[in-house]
Amino acid sequence: MSNQAIEGFWVNIVAGLVLLGLTAVLKWMHRRLARSNPADRVWRVFGLALCWVLMNTACAYFVARSAALIIFLSSVLIVWIVRPELNQFWRIGLVGADDQIQAGINFKRALGMVSNSMDFLGIGASKLTDEKEAFVAAVSRCQRPERPVRFLLCRPDDEKLIEMAQSAEKDRGLYQKKVLESLRAIADLRNKRAWNVQVRFYPELPTFRLMFINDAICLASYYVLGKGSGAELPQLHVVRPTGSRDVDSLYYGFSSYYDRFWATAHDWDFKQYMEEP
Repeated sequence: MSNQAIEGFWVNIVAGLVLLGLTAVLKWMHRRLARSNPADRVWRVFGLALCWVLMNTACAYFVARSAALIIFLSSVLIVWIVRPELNQFWRIGLVGADDQIQAGINFKRALGMVSNSMDFLGIGASKLTDEKEAFVAAVSRCQRPERPVRFLLCRPDDEKLIEMAQSAEKDRGLYQKKVLESLRAIADLRNKRAWNVQVRFYPELPTFRLMFINDAICLASYYVLGKGSGAELPQLHVVRPTGSRDVDSLYYGFSSYYDRFWATAHDWDFKQYMEEP
């Protein structure tokens, strides 16, 4: 065996030992940092990615012959470490988010995802009814005699709508008008097409805007009343668990929140407020 081959053999041994050592260090750091301030979580992932880049760059430079194998092994390692970071969200049903609704799963895209059922909690559902074709098509796909499409909305004569409009420096009756227009669009589906639609008015404004799609997906956002349209706010994508207890998922929390509001809300007869102005 030539001296060059022997040298290469020992270099590979040393490189392997270095990789194992770095692996142990990264695993120890990950376990330790996982218990630290949650606000530092982004920097942890960034730090791991930086270590991966530096380690593989060094190996490619100093141990060129084994670079491919080392990069492969280190990639497996980084996946093994990063997966728990993602799995902690997936395990509770949080599979995605939009920093702005309008740039992610916006209202039209959400309606396009509806195929079997839809429940909505919001101020007036005008963001849905404004997408007229998509809205009608979505409700049409949900028609089941035993399962209504449910809307939990604000009364159009609620004084809080006036306060919201004034806070946004809009005409004081603007939001009331929007809610009325949305109710008329929903009422048309019930009164003219005899579709299975149910509307209730809640006694107090909710904290969240929730849209449940096909009893499997929840799009959750919130309100900054009187500030913007809401489409510029963040939104969570939450899915219902299939292989675990539902109480272990965020979906259960949002669903229970909806059900509590539904239980205390008042049925709408699809006649009140429908007089033409």
